[in-house]
Amino acid sequence: MDNRKLQGNRQRFNAIVETTRDAILILDSRGKVLYCNPSAGELFNRPAAALLGAELGVPILEEGLATEIQIVRSTKEPGHAQVRVQKTRWGRRDAYLVVLTDVSERVLAEAKMRLAASVFAHAREGIVITDASGTIVQLNDAFVGLSGYSREEALGQDPRVFSSGRQAAEYYRAMWHELKTLGYWSGEVWGRHKNGEEYAVLLTISAVRDADIKTQNYVGLFHDVTALKKHEQQVAQLEYAAHYDALTKLPNRVVLTDRIQQAIAQSLRRNRMLAVVFVDLDGFKAANDAHGHEVGDQLLVAVSQRLKSVVREGDTLARLGGDEFVAVLIDLEHARECESVLARMLRVVADPIHIGDAVLSVSASIGATLYPGDPANAETLLRHADQAMYQAKRDGKNCYRLFNPTPKELVQ
Repeated sequence: MDNRKLQGNRQRFNAIVETTRDAILILDSRGKVLYCNPSAGELFNRPAAALLGAELGVPILEEGLATEIQIVRSTKEPGHAQVRVQKTRWGRRDAYLVVLTDVSERVLAEAKMRLAASVFAHAREGIVITDASGTIVQLNDAFVGLSGYSREEALGQDPRVFSSGRQAAEYYRAMWHELKTLGYWSGEVWGRHKNGEEYAVLLTISAVRDADIKTQNYVGLFHDVTALKKHEQQVAQLEYAAHYDALTKLPNRVVLTDRIQQAIAQSLRRNRMLAVVFVDLDGFKAANDAHGHEVGDQLLVAVSQRLKSVVREGDTLARLGGDEFVAVLIDLEHARECESVLARMLRVVADPIHIGDAVLSVSASIGATLYPGDPANAETLLRHADQAMYQAKRDGKNCYRLFNPTPKELVQ
């Protein structure tokens, strides 16, 4: 081959290898670089000249085979390349033509996909993916366990099939409005298990949008908070039991004392009067003994409802126990406002009460004291109202008496 032809071949070779995106290396039998093209420098993130004479750790494969290898760039950042090797001659020595195709992005994307798949499969939170219309296209095992529905039963469904019905339609309309405008929503949702039991979740939904900001999918994360909600309910029940009467649902003495203290503070701010009213039923024991405790309990509930219908909004009606009730009347301008309420209490209690086939008749003895005319604390006001109630008992029952702190005697 003459020199001109050889020169032409080399020029064609250089034109090909120096413009290709693949990294081209010529290695000797020990793996040292005899030649490299510019793309090789880009692959290893080094100047091409710096690769000459270096051992890059590229394996010498059996001719014709191809594999993927990990390479180390100068930045220590790992990369991946597909390598193909072919025997050749370089000058007068045996050599290897090595072609490296950068597949780092593909390998990284596959690794991310494997990681995402692993997270999806092993996440403790339930994960549901829907299309843009809200139809379920994928879900993980955690959601299967949470909802009780198999993958086959859930795919193709609208997530509303898992709703418990606790939240109103307006709740979900607001959720979808926020999703469509902001692309994100988070809140508590109650669902219904396939077996009918309810469960609570903290639900986070994110919209997945394309380059044109068009929603392609929605991803929902379901964090089960049922145990937490049950605990909160138990605490609330204990709190309620500590402050409210189990039979009539009225506040008990603990709440009553606090309400009287609040009423005193409010009375001082507004320069208004308040009344503490003690109500004791006449004839309750006889009715209870004659008709039994169940009827007696129903009688107490009926009386409590009647008394509650008399007091105004903002007033308090409490049950101390047995057949004793206490009312706290606030924002009174004149004593006659209190006496008007007391008269109505006497009337509603005295009206016959029908429980089943029984017609029961009771009355009330009522005592009241007015603050700040009676400038006492909460416990003392309650005691003075109690004293006035006993005076009403002594005066024939079915009447009310007011406590008069100066002089210490009771007046009608």
